[in-house]
Amino acid sequence: MDKIPILLYHNFCSDTDKSKNSLAVTWDNFKKQMDWLYQNAFTAVSLEKIVAEAEYWRTEEQKSEGASQKPERKIQDTRKKVVLTFDGGDLSDYHFALPVLKEKGFCATFFVTINEIGKPGKMDWPMVYDLSRQGMGVASGGLSSSFLTAHNNYTVLNDLLMSKQILEKYIRKRVDFLSAPGGFYNRRVLAIARDVGFKGVCVSDAGLNDFLSEGLFLLKRFAVRKNYGLNAFRSIAAGQPSVIVRSGESIRAVLRKTLGYQVWEKLENLKRKHRKKAQAKL
Repeated sequence: MDKIPILLYHNFCSDTDKSKNSLAVTWDNFKKQMDWLYQNAFTAVSLEKIVAEAEYWRTEEQKSEGASQKPERKIQDTRKKVVLTFDGGDLSDYHFALPVLKEKGFCATFFVTINEIGKPGKMDWPMVYDLSRQGMGVASGGLSSSFLTAHNNYTVLNDLLMSKQILEKYIRKRVDFLSAPGGFYNRRVLAIARDVGFKGVCVSDAGLNDFLSEGLFLLKRFAVRKNYGLNAFRSIAAGQPSVIVRSGESIRAVLRKTLGYQVWEKLENLKRKHRKKAQAKL
């Protein structure tokens, strides 16, 4: 099992949408991306499945320590894999992305923010449950969209514990993964997430993940952006992101650290207001 890329989708827009939201991938581009994965024999899996596979192989290799032969991995374990994740819990995840994934036989993990479920433009509880029922992974995007790094330990603990318990109650399955709201995290947040019982925290930092690495908890992802052509997407899925992708993500990472969560949150709020105004005009 080589290093496997985790792709992050935020939301979708029509092919004629002129929004400046760089994370709003057009419907046509998403279909082309899924077509390319399918035609090139990629297996799109959920975080839950890939981590379960990694845990199995780590256990097998630990058993074989000192033995003359390492355990042979099954053929399907050597297939090209990519992990698909969706943040935000938008209606388009359910009405648009899910049918495309099902058509290709792909799985994915959908992160939902508890306090936003059922709000305008967001999935409701029956939809969230149906995602799980149809074999998709469902995970926590937190109790609210507020950045965890802005809060004290008690608030972070309450947020993560409540989001996990509420989600597990409704989908009737374990919830093992968290997407850090806004992508902001620190050692304190990661430690609390681990104590609560999460197996991993997804962030917005770009990078590949070695799932066989012992103690892997922080999960890096490549955001799929509106302006990415098929070549850029191919490079990410193949685990060899192009210079343009790497440089762009590096610049964004520097900006996030320089501006800090407070300024970044103000910018995000302005973006949300702009999107609501744009949607109201439609």
